[in-house]
Amino acid sequence: MMKIGFRSDASPELGTGHLMRCRTLARSLRRWGAEIVFFSKPLPDWLTGELQTDGFRLVLLDGDADEGECMARELMRMSESPFDWLVVDHYGWGVRQEAAIARFCRRVMVIDDLADRSRHCDLLLNQNDVSRLHERYLGLVPPSARLLLGSRYALLREEFVTTRALLNRQMGPVRTLFVSFGGSDPTNETDKVLNALDDDEFADLNIHVVIGRLHPAIDRIMQKCQCDPRIQLHIQSNQVARLMAESDLAICAGGAMTWERYCMGLPGLTIAVADNQMEVAKFGQESGVDWYLGKSGQVEVEQIQSTLQEVLNDPDRLHTAQQAAFAKVDGRGADRVTEVMMKEIGCG
Repeated sequence: MMKIGFRSDASPELGTGHLMRCRTLARSLRRWGAEIVFFSKPLPDWLTGELQTDGFRLVLLDGDADEGECMARELMRMSESPFDWLVVDHYGWGVRQEAAIARFCRRVMVIDDLADRSRHCDLLLNQNDVSRLHERYLGLVPPSARLLLGSRYALLREEFVTTRALLNRQMGPVRTLFVSFGGSDPTNETDKVLNALDDDEFADLNIHVVIGRLHPAIDRIMQKCQCDPRIQLHIQSNQVARLMAESDLAICAGGAMTWERYCMGLPGLTIAVADNQMEVAKFGQESGVDWYLGKSGQVEVEQIQSTLQEVLNDPDRLHTAQQAAFAKVDGRGADRVTEVMMKEIGCG
């Protein structure tokens, strides 16, 4: 049986995006018969439960030890069954840590968003659509490494492909908003957006608000939503594709959720909540899909209100943006990545 390991973490500070996209890829690989092992520092209990529900093995690493060497020791202990692939999705890792684990597996894959450090890998995935992406990795990866670049390889859950097949967007006014800033929303943009929507000019909108269990102000958000009949609050929802399909416009972060939205034909007013989101968010605006408002600390309630009103007043522009989003991402990226990984080890 094929054996594939993943190295990723999740926490209120890091968010859940890295581990969740690894989980998506792991599910795809399991359909090919792979045994999956996750290596992580201690996770929130609910997320540990999610991995266990999937049937994936979880090996917890010492949080204080050198990460590469710590994981190498775990791999040595498990060496009776070598790994076919080890997948690293972690901003704290680079060439030194990856070289430390490489001797315990046939192949190393890196999932990256930054292109800012040397990597020791056979395969690198960057699912973001940004300019000159291939050039950025020159000199950072071995010459023999294969690069999978762009949203064609975006790692989206199966629900997005299924829901997309039933989607039929029609031109018309904005009736429903989708509001979400990821699994943790460390800067509490959700609260800012709710303040912006607390205005008579938006009284006729329906609003889906999606937050994670790690949200730093979950009690405050719950209280606000309970007092507003326009709002449905969803905590750690597994129905995000359906909620996006029901919505006409999003107000959201500029991270990995971008490709989920595009698969559902859902444009957005985007706010970058981390530096690495800025370029993707700007590219979304340049592509005619999104309205980029800026970095979180610089975006004010009044700016959200004025831009939203601009979109509400221009349904033709909105429909064009919906069509542009839908054309960009088909949701089959995880299958494409899986097929490449299998062929690399002679299983495709």
